[in-house]
Amino acid sequence: MERPGPTTSTKSIRVLDDPERKELSIALGPIDLAAHSSHHTHQLPVQEGVFPFDMTIRGYRTHVVDRDGEPVPRIVLHHMNLLDPGRRELFLPIMLRVLAASHETRPVRQPGWLFGLPIRGGSTFLALTMLHNPTEEDYEGVTVHLTLEYERNDLLPLYPVTPFHLDAMYPEVSATKAWDLPPGRSTKSWDARPAIRGLIIGLGGHLHAHATRLTFRNLTTGEVLYDVRPEVDEEGRIVDIPMLMHHGRGVGALVVPEHTYRISAEYLNPSDSVIEDGGMGTVAGAFIPLENWPAANPREALFAADYDWVIRSQVEHGAAPEGRRNASSPGRTPRGRR
Repeated sequence: MERPGPTTSTKSIRVLDDPERKELSIALGPIDLAAHSSHHTHQLPVQEGVFPFDMTIRGYRTHVVDRDGEPVPRIVLHHMNLLDPGRRELFLPIMLRVLAASHETRPVRQPGWLFGLPIRGGSTFLALTMLHNPTEEDYEGVTVHLTLEYERNDLLPLYPVTPFHLDAMYPEVSATKAWDLPPGRSTKSWDARPAIRGLIIGLGGHLHAHATRLTFRNLTTGEVLYDVRPEVDEEGRIVDIPMLMHHGRGVGALVVPEHTYRISAEYLNPSDSVIEDGGMGTVAGAFIPLENWPAANPREALFAADYDWVIRSQVEHGAAPEGRRNASSPGRTPRGRR
């Protein structure tokens, strides 16, 4: 008997527009979080939503509340992702990650007339959240709020931007993008080339505990585009990862398909034991395309594998099986795909 395919859900998502403030709120939840629970426990299924109208996103922020609307420590937000199944990534033929945030992510905001991410009304997005609770308290009815600051398309930005991300672990090697962390110092790197030419105007990153450095460089020219050392607490947990904007000549740093780029994540595991899935390294940034952005190809094997993993990963982390079937296999096109 064939195993049921992965599912998405619309049960735990609400999309609310505040036209006066020009803010679109995506609320994900509620879910209960027991004290000292890891991200390998019960999770929300991947939620599927639709952008209600054409807009240009100029900023975003997150906050987390309990069932009474009281703030919950941001540390519970391991990470969240908004994905576009209709477009591919810049460096890989997988689903475009529209934006990402974790507890250390600061609010992102740009002048709407200058920079913005164009969004087509009626297009589908997927919202993936991963929560944990390393604190001493239980929290009930936890909801993650993602607020998108936007402009309607009567005010188009001077520079339309598209996000991109790249992991130090290739998804075909590890669908989770994580690796086992050996004792002592270690480094994981990956090399890739972009699909089109464009300008990087800003970069940020994501790391796990015990990370010491994250870099992104142009191997062909030797140019260093991003080099940060995260701020950590006394237990080695990440407190803050700096976001860097381009301050060189021109609007952004030029990247081209003819050049090779490398992401590297460095760690220092202070224990004598291997930390399973302890390593992760991601750079993400804002990119001004100088060519047409490539559409997703659902028949591409890596795209199909990534899509399947995104949906199924929440089930493997204990998400409830409710939801509706999503056509994610190669040769079939999920709803809303452009």
